[in-house]
Amino acid sequence: MSRYLSSNQLWDTICKKLCYPNSNRGKNNISIKDDYGEININHFSTGFGIIYSSFIANFYEDTIVENCNSYNSSFLSFNTGNTIYMKDSFIKNEMQWDSNICLNGEQYSGHISLSKHKKNQRVMMHYIGFDNSLFKDFTQNNQNYKNIKPLYKGERIEVNFNNHINTHQKTLLNDLLVTSALEDKLQTLYLESKLLELIYASVNSVENQNRTNEIYLSSQDIESLNRAKKILIENITNPPSLKELAYKSAINEFKLKKGFKQLFGNTVYGFLQEYRLNKAKKLLESNEININEASLIVGYKCSSHFSRIFKNQFGITPLEIKKENRCKVYC
Repeated sequence: MSRYLSSNQLWDTICKKLCYPNSNRGKNNISIKDDYGEININHFSTGFGIIYSSFIANFYEDTIVENCNSYNSSFLSFNTGNTIYMKDSFIKNEMQWDSNICLNGEQYSGHISLSKHKKNQRVMMHYIGFDNSLFKDFTQNNQNYKNIKPLYKGERIEVNFNNHINTHQKTLLNDLLVTSALEDKLQTLYLESKLLELIYASVNSVENQNRTNEIYLSSQDIESLNRAKKILIENITNPPSLKELAYKSAINEFKLKKGFKQLFGNTVYGFLQEYRLNKAKKLLESNEININEASLIVGYKCSSHFSRIFKNQFGITPLEIKKENRCKVYC
């Protein structure tokens, strides 16, 4: 049973002290130690439409935190801790947010989400909030932002995969974490410069992800795709349909088709055919079975069709392989 922390429980100690993107310039550091765990937040508002917050927490038991948003903004969010599971309270969809992933998107006033955190697992997030018009100014000349398909879309939020957090971003995030805790005015200028550098790096890093037209695959997606591959191998004579395979692998059909090719370099049925033919080739080279038997073992009922696609794959017919093997035996 997970502990539930409502937004009301956290409002007085956290939310009232945090600023919105269009708030005045200023810093705030918040530390909480309660019976549910420990939370540390460093918060900074630039005064010109950008805010930054780091959120570090450790919960003493499995915990669900209710998050309420009371303003419209765009955002960049970085997860540098453990995997977090986010759920939109309006449409009940759950999203897995893996470590070392940067997300971007828009959220609107009234959005409520639930984040699930495991017991004694370090939570470490960085959040950059923007005035909507300002973020659009930053990205208006970046065509890749216009082509992004939402990773997650709720009634009052849209989340996109931005990029895997690279070495440059990690360095900047660490600098922000250290500097945001300091009170010196010169350090505040340094903090602002690092924040702007991180924004620049993150806005431009989305380019490299979208050039290959790849989709974001979480660790759970990858596990599901490997499960799909295993199911295909175990059922080569009677493979499931794409719909059945998606259901058995616990992944949606779009991610199955797109993600399978991205992960394994071939389509679902392209992989199946390649696996079947490679297995048939080994069987024929062993010289223990005939062509019809090899064809049936790997799931082809028509031996002539099998021979045709076999030649397309290897440039040699099954019969020629059998002849070569006989020659090796008797020559």
